[in-house]
Amino acid sequence: MTGHPRLLQAARAGFLLAVAAATYLAFRGHGDDVATAVRATPVPAVGLAALLVLAGLVTTSVAWLRVLGGFGHRLTGREGRAVFFLGQLGKYVPGGVWSIGAHAHLAGAHAVPARVTASTSLVFLGLNVATSALVVGASTAAGSADTPWPRWVGPLVVLAGLVALLPPVVNRLAGAVAGRSGCLRLRPLEVVRLAGLLLVTWGCYAAAVVVITPEPSWSLLGLTAVAFALSYAVGVAVVVAPAGVGAREVTLVALLAPTIGVGPAGAVAILTRLLHTGADLVLALVMWLAARSRRTARTVRVPSDAQA
Repeated sequence: MTGHPRLLQAARAGFLLAVAAATYLAFRGHGDDVATAVRATPVPAVGLAALLVLAGLVTTSVAWLRVLGGFGHRLTGREGRAVFFLGQLGKYVPGGVWSIGAHAHLAGAHAVPARVTASTSLVFLGLNVATSALVVGASTAAGSADTPWPRWVGPLVVLAGLVALLPPVVNRLAGAVAGRSGCLRLRPLEVVRLAGLLLVTWGCYAAAVVVITPEPSWSLLGLTAVAFALSYAVGVAVVVAPAGVGAREVTLVALLAPTIGVGPAGAVAILTRLLHTGADLVLALVMWLAARSRRTARTVRVPSDAQA
């Protein structure tokens, strides 16, 4: 048994190295483009966009924890966010399943069955895709975004998103993955709350894109919402790309370029990726440091209690 902790430490170290390597490969060759994008964007705009991205990510963690709670496993906010944000780093490793595995491993320390955690992450992913369909469909139907497809496609996409959000559909998906390890029984009101949280997230991300455009205007919000939500769905579909790198940027540029130009669209796509990657790393680091300081405090208290 003495070798078991060492194997876990080695596995964690290997995972972190894989994350670092995949992140490096994702940005290799784009150094000049990133520098140009950053120089062309005012520092206050980058700061505001970063805050919006951070707000969106924190909101997604609340949604993830609510789904986990639906299985009867309720973690504290600090514990749950540590599991979520550290596990999220797995999405930067090509393959599309590493974040789910990382979540399962980290949640296992809190007595959460691996299949329940995997089901939570898959349901969470499905809710993200379904709400992204609502954003794309509603914006298209309202004519608030200049898209290459006709407006009548909008209501169909909204309908598809609503069907995917039906509690029986969500609960059945969860049950198929969790098996006998757990049962998810989300009621309609809870699904509405989850959808609301994720729609707030899409709003934060869309606003962040608006802020870093060369000529920011809230009239672009509908377009940026469609562009980001659709690029997210494309990134999910391209599982071999770490965190959808490349696929998302191409989609963003394709949808933004007709309105703001190819050059600015490319700069916005690169800077958006940089902001999201940086926010993921910052939140994971903050939660890791918080968990480490808590473990250190517990270790220090034990000897003092024993002496008393």
